[in-house]
Amino acid sequence: MRYTEYDSNSLQQFSLKEKKFAKTRTNLTFAFLSELEWKSFDEIKIKDLCQMAEVSEPTFYNYFPEKGDLILHYIQIWSLQVSVFAKEKKLSESGFGILYALFRYTAKESKKNPRILLEIISFQAKTKKKLLESKLTKAERVLLFPKIVGIEDLDANGVEGIIRNALTLAAQNGELPATTDWKSFSMVIASSFFGVPILSFQMNQNLEKLWIESLYYLWKGAGGKIKE
Repeated sequence: MRYTEYDSNSLQQFSLKEKKFAKTRTNLTFAFLSELEWKSFDEIKIKDLCQMAEVSEPTFYNYFPEKGDLILHYIQIWSLQVSVFAKEKKLSESGFGILYALFRYTAKESKKNPRILLEIISFQAKTKKKLLESKLTKAERVLLFPKIVGIEDLDANGVEGIIRNALTLAAQNGELPATTDWKSFSMVIASSFFGVPILSFQMNQNLEKLWIESLYYLWKGAGGKIKE
């Protein structure tokens, strides 16, 4: 999905207040992503985002307490995109499939502009305090994916949420041994997600290939089963 492609006519079922909230918050986040394609997080000015989204600076703070919350909002949008990808590719019925969708979709999106992924990883590495995480509203979900049936119920809980759901499903399906240390394995998967992109860009290697190879290696090394 391109950052500016969404159907504002899909919100007929929602109140004027809900529609305004969804459009304004989404427009501000897409403006932020547009700037992040060629600027660092620290270089981006809130006043510029407000001009792009055609809102006042006081209005910005009604939606996002601070600039960093834009990244949290985008992470939720992105994780919803991962859930849609997993559903469309029929990968959402297994824990391994969900993780495969996470790595593959993110790698394909990062090809469009690698800076965004690296800036997000850098921001999360430097952030010391807990930022406000405001969940996507139903109106935002429908605005972004008007043609996806059941979009209101798909997961959009960031990397940690995707990994947690994947491993919960893997445990239910018996895809990994019952003796698996789930907390440690979750941290290993997260470390791969955040660490491999840095190595990939430093070594000028194909991110998708490295990520998928790492996932297979970690999964099989943990005694996991993969349904081909």
